[in-house]
Amino acid sequence: MLSTQRTRAIAQRVIREILREPRSRVLTLVTPGILILVVRQLFASAEEFNATGVLMLGVMPVFSLYLVGSTTIVQERTKGTLESVLITPAQRSDLIAGYVSAALLIAAAQAMVATTVAYTLCGLSTASPPWVMALLATVSGAFGMSLGLLVSVISENEGQAFQFLPAVMIPQTLLSGLVWPVSEMAGWAQGLESVLPISAVTRALSAAEETNYGGGSMWLSVLVLLCLIIAILGGSVSSIRRQVA
Repeated sequence: MLSTQRTRAIAQRVIREILREPRSRVLTLVTPGILILVVRQLFASAEEFNATGVLMLGVMPVFSLYLVGSTTIVQERTKGTLESVLITPAQRSDLIAGYVSAALLIAAAQAMVATTVAYTLCGLSTASPPWVMALLATVSGAFGMSLGLLVSVISENEGQAFQFLPAVMIPQTLLSGLVWPVSEMAGWAQGLESVLPISAVTRALSAAEETNYGGGSMWLSVLVLLCLIIAILGGSVSSIRRQVA
């Protein structure tokens, strides 16, 4: 049975571990906002920046929080804090809920910073209100962190965790539409993009940019992302327990 107290304790521990290092704090709270500001300067006007800026609100959190999450379990395993949690009465549901909560809270903090920078300093304009875009950025960041945690579970050290970056994140980022519009890509690239998990992120953001509150397509993409987050973290927790056993 899910325990709120144990879930909160696990979430607090994960957040504490992630934000303890200056590198993680910078990647989480500073880097996305700076990147949005830098990219804005590449465009002559806010209107030209708009489409790219909207995608950055989702793609950058996926990438940056993947980097943060990809070393989290490795560090906990090295310090012995992970094993100390697993020998407590915490159930699998507590672990999953704890990690999901931590991912959402960290992603929300990042989303608030990035969204504020995009709308106030870069002139971003969307049909949906800023809080909807912040919500999408939060879910996107949580998705990236869940991928990172899964990689961290199957990695023996931090170096090995970073080796997964070219295979897991770079192809998705290149095909997300952030670098080049998906509609102008080759047919095979468009087909590949349509089945990549990050396509749910970009479709949700594009729908929110064009339609007030995104419509049904946006909320369907959000549901897909939430299911992916829970499934990925569930797989991560199962792998952790098998390793410890």
